[in-house]
Amino acid sequence: MIKKIVFFWSISVLSIASQNQLPLANGFLEDIENNEFEYWSHQANEGGDATYSIETDNLVQGSTKALKCQVYSLGANGWHVSSKSEYPFQVNAGQKYTVTFYAKVEGADSRQMKLVFQSDVSGSYQGQNIWITNEWKRYNHTFTVEHSSDNNRVRFWYMQSDVTYFLDEVSISPGDRITFQPEEKHQTVDGFGAGIKRRTEDLYVLNDSFREQIEEYCFNDLEVNMIRFFVYHDLEPENDNDDPYSLDETQLDWTRYDSDPNSWRTRYVGEALQNAFNLSVNGFDHVIGNCNSAPAWLKTNGQHNGGGTLISGGESEFSEFLVAFLNGMESRYGIEVTAISPTNEPDYEVSYESMNTTPSELSSILINLNARLSNSGLDHINIVSPECFRVESQNSGTSATNYINTMFENSAVEEAIDIVGTHTYADPNHNANWNALKVAANGKPVWVTESANLGSTDQSMTDAANYIKWIIRGFNEGGVTAYMVHLFYGEADNNGYSSLVGWTPAGEIILPKRYHSFKHFTNLVKKDYSLISSASSDENVVFVAGFISDDESKIILQVFNEGEEKDFSMDIPIGSISVERILTTNNDSEEFTSLGTQEINYYDRYFTTNLPELSLTSFVFNIDESLSNSSNYLANNNLLEVRLYPNPSEDKINILFTDYSTYSLNIFGLKGQKIYERTIFDNETSIDISEFQKGTYLLKISSMSDEKTITKKIIKQ
Repeated sequence: MIKKIVFFWSISVLSIASQNQLPLANGFLEDIENNEFEYWSHQANEGGDATYSIETDNLVQGSTKALKCQVYSLGANGWHVSSKSEYPFQVNAGQKYTVTFYAKVEGADSRQMKLVFQSDVSGSYQGQNIWITNEWKRYNHTFTVEHSSDNNRVRFWYMQSDVTYFLDEVSISPGDRITFQPEEKHQTVDGFGAGIKRRTEDLYVLNDSFREQIEEYCFNDLEVNMIRFFVYHDLEPENDNDDPYSLDETQLDWTRYDSDPNSWRTRYVGEALQNAFNLSVNGFDHVIGNCNSAPAWLKTNGQHNGGGTLISGGESEFSEFLVAFLNGMESRYGIEVTAISPTNEPDYEVSYESMNTTPSELSSILINLNARLSNSGLDHINIVSPECFRVESQNSGTSATNYINTMFENSAVEEAIDIVGTHTYADPNHNANWNALKVAANGKPVWVTESANLGSTDQSMTDAANYIKWIIRGFNEGGVTAYMVHLFYGEADNNGYSSLVGWTPAGEIILPKRYHSFKHFTNLVKKDYSLISSASSDENVVFVAGFISDDESKIILQVFNEGEEKDFSMDIPIGSISVERILTTNNDSEEFTSLGTQEINYYDRYFTTNLPELSLTSFVFNIDESLSNSSNYLANNNLLEVRLYPNPSEDKINILFTDYSTYSLNIFGLKGQKIYERTIFDNETSIDISEFQKGTYLLKISSMSDEKTITKKIIKQ
């Protein structure tokens, strides 16, 4: 049976109206005729010996059949056992074609399979050896064709004997391709957010209506779940009583956190946090207190700015100071801080409020703080460290990577740190070694707690590109689980600004493209989603990150095209019922713009789409939850034998079973809605579909006696 793909928007229509157009017929290896897969042939020549069969156990999610090849001998030259698609398709010289497929071996840990791309034109042969493991995995390879042909085919050579190969879900697409594998899950997302450090006092001198608009953009429209703010150095302006284990709370000065317009030192922090919480859509999971500097009296230079570090033996007093902050925020303002960071950029010398603390000095601080939190009943407070200026560097005294490598030599420090924090500065060319930080973190969550293109007057996608690449590379390469921009809000001036939302002195609110780009992540990728494996065949220009929801009902694919407009082929995950496309470009009308939601045919495996110049596109795939693993629907391998005819049909589908039994019949639309339900006791029946709208449906049949199930696609003409 020849399948047809019809897609949407500016997306190209793929069909096989003529015999040699893609997609590959029966590439999903489901259609059977005379107990063999349609459009496939199998060879075992020149002494090659193999048994080919149809496998129905232990399959790829969403599949009911796979090709099984048990190889006994490879033949005289070692390459005479193969499977070939007999569907001839057209290829054009100079064009790329990407082949994807699922495969595994049985009887060995791994064995080679050769993927061959060849037409009837002399010299067209191309082959690629691929190592196949003993678990189902998706593989892909991109060929560039030198000769045009109307008669190209794909073949799989089995390269070792005394092993069984399994093959399924073969797909071929023209051009560059974006691939992803939902079954390959990586780290779990903690969230997205930004800081309000140093800007609350600027916001709260504005009139209430204007301020509220800005806060609405930041905390409601963005749907963030993380916020970071200062632990002010002058909370304890002088040593309270020289006893680091007995706090005199009357000596604490909370002016910075209060809302007192008559005091120049007031920062409205408590009010700003509560307003953020009240505007939140899903709540704040992470509230982070960050200490740029210990109180001046605890510093080697006697002041809160200009660097310096903690005085010798000052760790216990510093821990008392931080615990006082945590307790006071809750008792005075009702704000439960969830994480504490004792330093900010300890590797970067600056004139503003700061400490320049070595890895050894920071280690002592962290061990002491961890013990104090435990003794104070604050074990639930996470410690974030070291929050260095950059991800990695060749200088042993700088970067989060080098700090963590040094500090984790002491197991007590590794135990004390709950979250590895880093900033992304000093990475303007986006060549930081994120993987080095991931390795150093040794399985701990990695958070980007501050990130910005500082001093930027650029409001375009050129500026937004920095944030997008830090996020995508951080998650894909660095094990990042959370990303925070430098600031939620700030006044924009001629010197540039790095906040998500800006305002001018004239009272204009500015939403730069970095705001709309960040929204792709904050609004679409939620806490407890998982990163999945994804790739682009043009990885130098097109960057990809994929995420799957915790209930597996959504797959989010973020695609950033840093280059010129181009067409791409893109995977469709098995079980998808619809997809929404959301776009941000330099065009004023394309900010966070939905291009609509379209249904997907059940057996479609890819589509072609246009990626505009310098654009971020999110593809939101909705997966039929009735097809999830939890329902044992897609992954069910205990299958019934059943025949449906005619299919497609205008009015009636006949069903023939091999045995008399009680059967449950359920029909679902491609959006997952159940539209038909019936139970029978017989070995044959029919279903009247004359009142159904034209389209594709899924018929799920279950035997009540032995719990066998099968799902079939039916088409109403």
